[in-house]
Amino acid sequence: MKRGLKITLWIVGAVLALIVLATLLVGPVAKSYVNSHGEELVGRKLYIDGLRVNVYRGHVTLRGLTLYEDDGQTPFASFDTLDVRARLLPLLAHTVHIKHITLSGLEASILRSDDRFNFQSLIDHFASDTPKTDTTPSDWVVKLYNIRLSHARLHYRDGAQRWDVPDINLRVPGFVIGGDEGSEGGLNLAFTHGGRLNIDADYQGSLGNYALQATLTDFALRNIEPLLAGKLQAASFAGTLGASLRAQGNLDSLMASRISGTVALRNLALRDTTGPVAALDQLDLHVAEINIAAGRYDISRIQLDGLDAHFQQYPNGNTLTRLLPQKDTTATPNTTTTPDTTSPNPLHLRIGQLAVSGCNLTYSDHTLPDPFSFPLTHLSIEATDITTGGDNNARLRATLPGGGTLTARWNGNIDHWKQHQQLFLSIKGLDMRQLSPWTVYYTGQPVEDGVFGLTTRLNIANSNLDNQNKLDIYKATVGSRRPDVEPQQKIPLKTALYILKDKDDKILIDLPVKGNIDSPEFNYMKLVWKTLGQLLVKVATSPARALAGALGLKSDNLDFILLKDDQRGLTSEQYHVLADLATIAKSDSLLTINLELRLPDADPKRTERLNRTVSDYLIEQGLTDKQFTITSGLPTAEDPRQGYAIHSEMKLD
Repeated sequence: MKRGLKITLWIVGAVLALIVLATLLVGPVAKSYVNSHGEELVGRKLYIDGLRVNVYRGHVTLRGLTLYEDDGQTPFASFDTLDVRARLLPLLAHTVHIKHITLSGLEASILRSDDRFNFQSLIDHFASDTPKTDTTPSDWVVKLYNIRLSHARLHYRDGAQRWDVPDINLRVPGFVIGGDEGSEGGLNLAFTHGGRLNIDADYQGSLGNYALQATLTDFALRNIEPLLAGKLQAASFAGTLGASLRAQGNLDSLMASRISGTVALRNLALRDTTGPVAALDQLDLHVAEINIAAGRYDISRIQLDGLDAHFQQYPNGNTLTRLLPQKDTTATPNTTTTPDTTSPNPLHLRIGQLAVSGCNLTYSDHTLPDPFSFPLTHLSIEATDITTGGDNNARLRATLPGGGTLTARWNGNIDHWKQHQQLFLSIKGLDMRQLSPWTVYYTGQPVEDGVFGLTTRLNIANSNLDNQNKLDIYKATVGSRRPDVEPQQKIPLKTALYILKDKDDKILIDLPVKGNIDSPEFNYMKLVWKTLGQLLVKVATSPARALAGALGLKSDNLDFILLKDDQRGLTSEQYHVLADLATIAKSDSLLTINLELRLPDADPKRTERLNRTVSDYLIEQGLTDKQFTITSGLPTAEDPRQGYAIHSEMKLD
């Protein structure tokens, strides 16, 4: 062998040996450098257990990495293994080609305190102080294939809130940035208290079109309790949620995406600190299409079964205010608003079928003198083809307290509700004692007996209201006005019932209400009370005689007690009339009686003696001096009689 060739071989061998040695030393040297200069590289302490690099195959394996918090002692994120393999030659063509990326055993803790996340220092470290001015599109293409994240764990903390995801798995067969190739991928999550989420996605890079399929299985609502902390003050929140949804569209117009699929809620149970708020056996929602940009919401079916909801009113709030945290009223409100100049598409809503069954709704009021609770049970609603743009039909049925029933039928237009509405409502067999706490609150008088019925037919056509109401009340009885209650309104309820009842103890009332709802003076409740007021006019004009008949009193002379010219005392018949007047006045404390003594030439001693006799007797019968007055007057040409003219009225002010 020639000397020159021999030297050449030695040199080549030495170079190859150096290359091999350098290759073998890349991993240990890089590992040592990273462990020693981690804070320079990422701004935090960084430690790795092992690093292997094969520059020929473009293969890097990193094991046991731990990235610490700013304190340098608490782990922020760690993983078991990161394995990456790349093709090197495509770099010459401005292409990054990663054949596979596998990350296993990742565990990260996200902390939020004082509106700052624990990863903010990492963002700050890599942030550039020089704004980017070059907007020239890059000619580089990034191709990532076979991306896998296996058995990752994520922990989130925000004060007392805590949320853990114990098992995250991600697979992306291919993802291309800057090229025309499509991408696809999948995500799989397991939740701490039960449930899994699977997501499969396809993306067409050149067109920007995407399709996404998300499946949520047996997701326990308890998982979101930490997220609701501070937003919902619930003692417990249970139930499971399932969904299978598909979204299709283009990334350039996400709001125009089409969403379809199903959602199912099972065994919901929500409680506050006082007791149950709502429970639900099942809710099924079938979505034909949702397109937010077009304003189209097409729901093919909604089925709700076994809802049991409670709403309670308290002196210092209600069920909703107890569930929702109180707003900070000390903060300075931001009065600056930006006007919305957009013109959203009109809402197009369609519900193909609505089926509600087996529901119970209970309203309770703890602000009244007596506790009030009104349960509406066995509620069912049936409707088909509910739309915002046409006529709709719905039926409702429910059971009232005491065995009564409620039925309703509705036909009408939602978008143009003033043009066409028809409602039929029927209440039968309602035990009026259920309403007693309300009558005590408003009038001071409890309901002791009675059955209530109502039939109403409401029609709106071109803003003109025609509402025909028929009240059917049987054996309605109210008790005496309670001295411990200050009524909201002084209404002669007891007297009104006496007057309105027929010989069979029935009250049948027609209450027509008509008007134009576009009129500024239109007020539905005012029209109702005006109609009722017209029925009760005789209550205020001659209540004593009306009450006498209702009480079964036989006195025929309750308008005048006739006295003879020389009469100085009272006869037995006259005492009987006074006793009846006392009985009438005691039946309703709003009733006052005035006895006007009419004598042509009154003798003061005679007048004083008669008045004292009448006053003493009425007081002996149980009246107070506030319930009767005695005045003096003269006979008139129209009524020349001598004696006591009896006037009665209801003091409603």
